[in-house]
Amino acid sequence: MKRVIILFLILFANFVAGAQKITPYYGPFPEPAPNNNMLFYLQRTVDRNTVIYELNYDAGGQLNEKKPVKVYWIDFENGAKISQLTFVQNTFAYGVSSELIDKDKKIYEINLVSYKKIKFYLKPSGVNNHYQTHAVIKGKPAILKRVFISIIGGTQFNPIISYIELIGNDLQSGLEILEQIKPDRD
Repeated sequence: MKRVIILFLILFANFVAGAQKITPYYGPFPEPAPNNNMLFYLQRTVDRNTVIYELNYDAGGQLNEKKPVKVYWIDFENGAKISQLTFVQNTFAYGVSSELIDKDKKIYEINLVSYKKIKFYLKPSGVNNHYQTHAVIKGKPAILKRVFISIIGGTQFNPIISYIELIGNDLQSGLEILEQIKPDRD
């Protein structure tokens, strides 16, 4: 019974914290230091903190088939401290779902849990068991580098999103390409 009460209190505290109104932050936004496993990162107009999406290798150096992407925060508001997403953030906001859609080619479909209409594809790059995140940006195949979410108000549990911006490199030209997507308001 004690566990149930403690769990309820934790969930209630998260709910109260999530009901706080959002005041948009408009920059500047830091660029996280690149690392060999980083696929892309996400920033939003809530603060300077950044969500990192990184390859998840097992102890043998192979991509974890069940969970190929690990997600964590760089808390730039507190000295660039690295921390894990909370259960709520991982389940409803910034986490990813993945599905192995081509076992022979080792291709995964990846979706942000908060907006499944945008599809990403995790594909081997052909170099040292490395992968890249592919997306369609402005109708063109591209390598996704970052996602930016313009949140103009609301609360943490019910943000008002003006647009989602996808930024990557065009596969054909290598040039940076970006697209703003206005999410459905249903």
